[in-house]
Amino acid sequence: MTDFDIAKVNIVPYVSMADASIQDHSTRDKQFPGLHNDLNFLWAMVDTADGKRYELIRTMSASAAFDFILHECSTDLWSHPRTLRFPGEHDMYWGPLFWSDREHSSALFAGNTTVHARHPIKVVLGRDKYVWKDDNVIDVVLTPLPMNVTTIYVPGLPDDVGYTSTGCTVSGSIDGSAITGGYGGLDRMYCLPGLSAQVSKIAELEHYWFVWGVVDADGHWETGNAMLGAGNYATATFNSQGQGPVIATNDDVKSTVTWETRDGVSQPVRATLAFGGRTFEFEATHNAAAAAVSLGIAWMHGAVREVGRPRPARSWSTMEVIRIRATPRDSVA
Repeated sequence: MTDFDIAKVNIVPYVSMADASIQDHSTRDKQFPGLHNDLNFLWAMVDTADGKRYELIRTMSASAAFDFILHECSTDLWSHPRTLRFPGEHDMYWGPLFWSDREHSSALFAGNTTVHARHPIKVVLGRDKYVWKDDNVIDVVLTPLPMNVTTIYVPGLPDDVGYTSTGCTVSGSIDGSAITGGYGGLDRMYCLPGLSAQVSKIAELEHYWFVWGVVDADGHWETGNAMLGAGNYATATFNSQGQGPVIATNDDVKSTVTWETRDGVSQPVRATLAFGGRTFEFEATHNAAAAAVSLGIAWMHGAVREVGRPRPARSWSTMEVIRIRATPRDSVA
């Protein structure tokens, strides 16, 4: 990738929302011109019957499964979560893989049978659900909510990139305990052939990424997805069942991110996002950073509410923080 300050480039994202039922989940997916699907992320934040909150993430490229996280999140924002699975500590499958396509779906097959015998994995990506079973500890089904795929296309120098993020309800179990509620999904990164998504423009743009799902007392879902990046770069979507989507980019997304410091450690704990005539407040509730801090990424789970609206019955939200780039945003800009 060309070496220049991406914060000084006027980057224009094209953002839309779609239904997962029309998405091609096979390796033949060509929704972004000239780009291929290089990385996939399954993720979820869930509550279980034994009273625990978990964060789970599985990273899969076109040819390998090489990263995963499963940990029990702490309600003490200054205490690290309890790790259940993390590469090199308590393993799940990692190694080569290949994808088997069937119509508009794709299933993962592990390429290392020796490791797979110790750490079985099953992933099937289809239009109506994502099946994810990992090492007899993760057994979940993610079901896309209607019209809840955020699609981001960012052409132009230094390289064209694309991104989709599908928000889902979550069912199943974690470590044998039934899931009682949660929000998760499938994120897919697209880049030019011959280029890794990890060094593409989309990886450089992100400073913060928020996703949230809330449920009202009557079962009505509302979801949001927002990225804050270099310079004025920003994307934001909001989806309320039965209504049209709210979409905003760049200067039309206003934000604050407030950090606190304790014993020499600084981290974000509150945020405000304003776009499309709506304002949303994020308040951290769980530390979900775990060992991923070594990768320069941290997560905070929180509760999101829309200003001027009743507090939802249940709320799941995560703020992903790219620590090498993220800084406090203490005033709307």
